[in-house]
Amino acid sequence: MSESENKISLWIDKQSDSPLPIWALSALSLAVLPLSVRKSAGIPSLFQTMAFSAVFGGAGYVINAGDAENGSGIATAWCLSWSFLNAKSAMQSMKPIPLTLLSIVTLNTYIYGKRTLKVNGYLD
Repeated sequence: MSESENKISLWIDKQSDSPLPIWALSALSLAVLPLSVRKSAGIPSLFQTMAFSAVFGGAGYVINAGDAENGSGIATAWCLSWSFLNAKSAMQSMKPIPLTLLSIVTLNTYIYGKRTLKVNGYLD
């Protein structure tokens, strides 16, 4: 593993100790709430937007409370759920806001998913 790959890996591991990435996703999800009300293409429904914002915020709370392993598991599961429900419509819309939301969800899935897989023994 090269030095730059090691630095990136260490940065990702460090981010999974912090609730800030998932809280940023929660805030972004709330920020698109007006677009959900207007039923904009590629944006989750009003119910999904509110529910996912709350769950992402809750995952951040669990991490902030000191249980980064379970908080990462919650964040990973719900980011994957968001992707399963909304990634196709976000990609088909080809609009910047849905694609940005999808990108941030994907980044959070990677950050917290890596930790979850390590905790469960699937990664070294």
